[in-house]
Amino acid sequence: MLGDRHDRVTLSLSVVVPFHRDLAQLQRCLEGVNAAGRALASSADLREVIVVADGAVNDPRETTAEAGARLLAIDGPRGPAVARNRGAETASGDVIVFIDADVVTGEQAFARMATVLVAEPEVSAVFGAYDEEPAHPAFLSQCRNLAHAFTHQRSSRDAATFWAGLGAVRRNVFRAVGGFDERFERPSVEDIDLGYRILAAGHRIVLDPTIQGKHLKRWTLRSSVIADVRDRGVPWIQLMYRYGGMRNDLNVTVAYRTCVVVAYLLVACLVGAWRWPRLLAGVPLALAALWFLDRPFYQFFSRKRGFTFALRWFPFHILHHLTNGVSFVVGTTLWAGKRIGIALPGALPANPWDPPRVGVAAPRL
Repeated sequence: MLGDRHDRVTLSLSVVVPFHRDLAQLQRCLEGVNAAGRALASSADLREVIVVADGAVNDPRETTAEAGARLLAIDGPRGPAVARNRGAETASGDVIVFIDADVVTGEQAFARMATVLVAEPEVSAVFGAYDEEPAHPAFLSQCRNLAHAFTHQRSSRDAATFWAGLGAVRRNVFRAVGGFDERFERPSVEDIDLGYRILAAGHRIVLDPTIQGKHLKRWTLRSSVIADVRDRGVPWIQLMYRYGGMRNDLNVTVAYRTCVVVAYLLVACLVGAWRWPRLLAGVPLALAALWFLDRPFYQFFSRKRGFTFALRWFPFHILHHLTNGVSFVVGTTLWAGKRIGIALPGALPANPWDPPRVGVAAPRL
């Protein structure tokens, strides 16, 4: 499957999967990769699958070998940015496809990527979305993954960022911009940063939600808040300052930003009502405004899981807006401190990634 059509193809794909733990998820991920590879048309070929064991807690040698993939081991964990870069250094395909180890690639995902990249040679990167059938049955897991699907379905096709959960970049472009920023030492916004740099270099990025993968992750309230603030929100705000501007797209649309303001007005009414009871009158108004501003979101949830499901998510969504407000304040403070020479914990470097030009290949297991 990995090399029997090279004489007829116009585009070759190299898949890179960073791995740290959970062999069951990795096995499902690689099964999806192989199924998507078999579904490729004659115009494209899956040349290789590279699993990068980033200080792996579980030994992936058997799982990787059974899937016909190549294994690369690095000392770590050093984070997915480093792992993806080490895998990309050894990739030989025209296009590097990045897939998280907890994502099961949809059968037509690679075919759709190839269609976009062959038909639109000016497109340098393309990424997709989670599907509408999340694997984990827990309520928050369903909500988080459905929210991701909804956001990517409604966002602009011409994207300003990138998503490495299921995304592809032309190899020459990836190497020209220096790959992922290795200063991100844990899963964060290293893929968003890559997208900003690809765009700044004059290339085009496409978001195609028909490129789908199933997310296997189990979300909890704690992991959701940590991800929203520490791993995504705070660093993303700093990236917006670094690259100049907040585009009306993805999770930072004008309506979404307005929801953050209204959510804090709601809290202010509730707190202030202890002294001024008349402020309670603002509570139903704020709740109605939040529902109205996010009505496409709740309509989507209602269609997929029913109105009761959407209603159950409503308070969690308000919490999500509140965490975004925290992210904005903290991210802005960190960025301002950095600009005046005060390096606070969590502050990103002021300058974009400028990697060393000579890489050292990692040993294979």
